[in-house]
Amino acid sequence: MKKGLLVEIMGDDCTNGGVTSGKKQAIIYGPGIPEIFESDPDTPALAIVPGYGTREFMAVPENKPESGLGPMFGGHFVYTSDSRFPAGQPIHVHDRFETAEQYRALSA
Repeated sequence: MKKGLLVEIMGDDCTNGGVTSGKKQAIIYGPGIPEIFESDPDTPALAIVPGYGTREFMAVPENKPESGLGPMFGGHFVYTSDSRFPAGQPIHVHDRFETAEQYRALSA
């Protein structure tokens, strides 16, 4: 279990069973984020890491599956109006993982 900041999960669920699938809240953690709330099975932990492209940050699951491609954006964002939130806008959640076969089929 990790401690961090409580955030709301929003957006469309295209996570392929990702950790935010069916969840309403999550805990984000990382450098500079206060350790206030603790994650549990209903509030998964997401690490805040540097983004790429135009994204300042992205949120990724605490534990990555042993096999599969990803993490990829699965349609969810996290946000809170708490002034300690590390960004001025919702952060993309990258918790979608696919098998190589799924990736080839969906990329065609």
